Amino acid sequence: MPTNTRMLTGSRKGQPGRMLVLWLSAVLVLAGCSSIPTVGPVGTASAEHNGETGEDAVFSPDGPVEDASPEDIVQGFIDAGKGAVDDYSVARQFLAPDVANTWSPTERATIYRSSRIVALPEPNAFQIQLEVQGSVNAQGIRTDAPEGSTEAFPVRLEQVDGQWRLSAVPDGIIVSLANFPALFIAHNLYFYSSDYQYWVPDTRWFIQRAGIAANIVKELLVGPAPYLQGAVVSAFPAGTTLARDAVPVASGEAVVDFAADSLRDSSDQNRQQMVKQLRQNLRLNNITSVSMTVEQREVDLGKGSGDMQSAEEDPSAGATQIVVYQDELAYYADGPEPIGDVPSVAEYGPRYPAMFRDGSIIAFLNSQEDTLLVTGTGQDVRVAAEGGRFTAPSVDPRRWIWTAQPSGTGSRVLAIQPGGDRSSAAVLSAPWLEGLTVTELRISRDGTRALVAAHRGGRSEVMIAGVVRSPEGVPVSLTVPMVLQVPSDAGAVNRVKWASEDTVVAVQTGAEEAAPVILGTGRAPQMLSPKAGIVGLSAGNGVEDIFIQTGEGIFNKVGSSWSLRTEGTRDPAFPG
Repeated sequence: MPTNTRMLTGSRKGQPGRMLVLWLSAVLVLAGCSSIPTVGPVGTASAEHNGETGEDAVFSPDGPVEDASPEDIVQGFIDAGKGAVDDYSVARQFLAPDVANTWSPTERATIYRSSRIVALPEPNAFQIQLEVQGSVNAQGIRTDAPEGSTEAFPVRLEQVDGQWRLSAVPDGIIVSLANFPALFIAHNLYFYSSDYQYWVPDTRWFIQRAGIAANIVKELLVGPAPYLQGAVVSAFPAGTTLARDAVPVASGEAVVDFAADSLRDSSDQNRQQMVKQLRQNLRLNNITSVSMTVEQREVDLGKGSGDMQSAEEDPSAGATQIVVYQDELAYYADGPEPIGDVPSVAEYGPRYPAMFRDGSIIAFLNSQEDTLLVTGTGQDVRVAAEGGRFTAPSVDPRRWIWTAQPSGTGSRVLAIQPGGDRSSAAVLSAPWLEGLTVTELRISRDGTRALVAAHRGGRSEVMIAGVVRSPEGVPVSLTVPMVLQVPSDAGAVNRVKWASEDTVVAVQTGAEEAAPVILGTGRAPQMLSPKAGIVGLSAGNGVEDIFIQTGEGIFNKVGSSWSLRTEGTRDPAFPG
């Protein structure tokens, strides 16, 4: 089992009132050229929860008891990590005075399945040994560990006024998997797609405590998670800061107050995009409206501030799929229907069709899967690429056709522009594809992320990478991906589909029996009912809109079961 021993730290002082340490990175954004018009006098806003939104998670851990043993002090410190009230004041009671002042509880939260405390040969030294589920870093980004992972945390104790206290301990808290859902809450930050047409989610985990609104805004201003950097944009320029460390809420209105120079060079349009981004991000139970101020003066959003169309969230896949029926392309909703004004493709033995939502672009592979063909309503069939084995195509919102194929000791990703072919295709830079055999590539419905299933040395991986585009919208590269941990019960998954903006479904096709699994950045994996002989998979609008294909036909998910929908059709796919 992989083991990672963390070195002792303790050089940073915890900051009262803060939940997450700011992430020292930035995102490139658009900026305008005018100063910031403000209106109204300087004033103060009354607020709920002492000026910040959110409720503390209800945990009241016990402090150290008199004459507790070293092991009891270590265990008590672990348990006290549940209590975030007053900047973890109870947990600090288990620490020696110098350490209590420097320990940073928000640096990392380690999520464990089981634990034990082991004495080390050195005097007063112990090791906290954990079977690890994952961790949440200071920016609220959760990373799940492979099954069976362990970590070891060395700690040391000393006597303070005759009582054992921890004199060396790693920064961060240690939280059991059972307590984690009550202590942390998943919340999507939202950034714009590079064309400002779509909202792109960036799931973060925040401790449930007063001040969550301020922490959401601060993380928004810092920028997206690493795998989205370069793929999304923010309306807020790099370096934008709050005037104070709070977002007051009064009568349902959140007031986001920025420092004096933060928005100085913004345009009317840019400020309108800012306030829309704030409203999109601050969708909390006790917030019904959001206002933007600079040093407590209301920001003038400029002309036409109510006319600007908002970005689209979680684009719908519609209700119609494309399938292969009697060796021809067909639509499928309640049953297979011929596609009007599309030529016959039977001679190619079509496989794995994909389409743009209006049917103007339909891509598919031939029976050998070594030729990518394109057609559409009112169009002849043409060869877009050939040579080598291709993965099933995917069509993004800008009408680019995506596929992957083996290359040397890894894989390469191709994106073919509308009307283009292999000679004009973008070959995306992605060094992390070395050593991987891509089995499926699907572009998100907002066009900003690539969902990848791949094999490496007999082990399957599911990843989400950001799509970096040029100012003209040409795909340039894929970011280093975020890895989604797949339960071992799911087998060697080789097919993946988007089910929503932040949820995917994966399955192993070709196995005697397989169970699809729902994965997401803000949810635990969910195994679905197994089915014998799955050879195809599709997903539409949410986790209840999932379809599988076997030799019997196409089934859809009904509760925890699979219901036969149609026979004689294959390779179903929603637009995208």
